[in-house]
Amino acid sequence: MTEDVCDFCKGVSSSSYVCVYCNGTGEWNQAAQAYVKNHICQCIVLDRKFCPVCNKACHHDTTLNPKQTIDSGYGGMSTPEVTVIA
Repeated sequence: MTEDVCDFCKGVSSSSYVCVYCNGTGEWNQAAQAYVKNHICQCIVLDRKFCPVCNKACHHDTTLNPKQTIDSGYGGMSTPEVTVIA
């Protein structure tokens, strides 16, 4: 019964890896199902060709460009804002 196993780890855990959703039991749970259904592509972790969470081809908006971008540190601005006090 494949629907009775954890959607994240597929029911496979080891002593070196314990699934954070099922705590290594391999049992189905709603949290794992919701994460796999709505996860951000994790292709950056491996080879940028397929997502290790769902084992599907990279599902970013565009090829090799992640949906989330790193902020430059200026609050969304491209340059720091300088306030001039006269």
